[in-house]
Amino acid sequence: MEMKGKTVDLSIDFNMETFSSYDLMIVNTPISHLKYKQGTIRFSHNVFDADVNFDGAIKNDTISGSVNIPGMPPELKCSFELTRISDFPPQKPYVVESVFVAGVDEKIAADIYKPKSDIPHPALVLMHGSSGYLKNNLAFYADFFAVQGFEVLIFDKRGNGLSRGNSIAATYENLAEDVIACLEAMQKRASVDKAKIGLWGISQGGMLLPFVASKTNIPSFLIAVSPDVNGAYEAAAFSDSLRLINLGNSPADGHIAAESHRRLAEMIREGKSYKKVESYISENARQYDFMNQTGLYSNAIIDEEHFEGLYWSGRKYNFCKDWKNLNIPTLCIFGEDDAFVDPVSNEGILKRFNNPKIDTKMFPQANHVLKKTFNPVKYPDFDWPRVAPGYLDYVKTWIGEYKNKSK
Repeated sequence: MEMKGKTVDLSIDFNMETFSSYDLMIVNTPISHLKYKQGTIRFSHNVFDADVNFDGAIKNDTISGSVNIPGMPPELKCSFELTRISDFPPQKPYVVESVFVAGVDEKIAADIYKPKSDIPHPALVLMHGSSGYLKNNLAFYADFFAVQGFEVLIFDKRGNGLSRGNSIAATYENLAEDVIACLEAMQKRASVDKAKIGLWGISQGGMLLPFVASKTNIPSFLIAVSPDVNGAYEAAAFSDSLRLINLGNSPADGHIAAESHRRLAEMIREGKSYKKVESYISENARQYDFMNQTGLYSNAIIDEEHFEGLYWSGRKYNFCKDWKNLNIPTLCIFGEDDAFVDPVSNEGILKRFNNPKIDTKMFPQANHVLKKTFNPVKYPDFDWPRVAPGYLDYVKTWIGEYKNKSK
């Protein structure tokens, strides 16, 4: 695809109806509304949180046309060109096995990316962020690590996809149980080197890595992408404060929003009921009208079951102690333009621990998911929200140091 002279790679499998772009960190996600008509083709793909429409003309083994991205200014014209390379997709150096993992009280649906080589493989279990639920959301990273020779497990979060369970009432303890069940399943596989099993997590998943590691001795290394070292309450404090300021409110208003989230977390730690928490949110928003531009708005309604789940009850946790006590090699990665966790504060906390097992790395002009920041005001030179330069190479080098080491 091309826009303003900047290109990203694009691959469509019309047999499987999937879209891939390694520049955009997307692998085998579904396309929709596929239509052929008199030498033309049209399809859609949900990317950038919007349905992007592709309209092309077919000529011999080439499809070329335009891309309509909702909300983009008309002067930003986008085009694409595809060249047929095969009737079948390129062969991968791995196979994918779909399995069910028996958890503590639920069955977890998982895909295992198994390299085709015969030697025992180092392994990784990948953990979702708070907005990721289905295993296919992590297909890019499963592919990335499997190509490097790791046996990789991705799973549907409990209560989502093919996994059993109640997602609303799930707690961090439940998530940890599910991940440990996946680690134990990998440890039992004859194709896995049992001394070289790691955990990778992004956002919420990254935040929970040391919490999980404190409950099992299976992981030999951790990789966290954009974790909040304190916990979900501090991430909410930062993101809502930043959002308010970006919407034109004052820094003082942003501070009040942040303190509101911290007070809410204190109330949950103190054992206050869901009704009292709900009342606090409403009264606070009536006192400070700008709170209605945050996640703590005046007509927020909390039911008891939801309150016991991780969205609310998870705010009582502070994970600093678990991070400080880590005794296995750990890499923490941040993007300097993260809008959901404070990258500078979190990196600073980790460095102050003086824990030799923890390495940190900050990437410039990178967002929460380590893609290049799309911000025309801050970065007027247009580019796609592509993978942050150097990010994947850095991870590949770091993890390579442990691939051939024993635990």
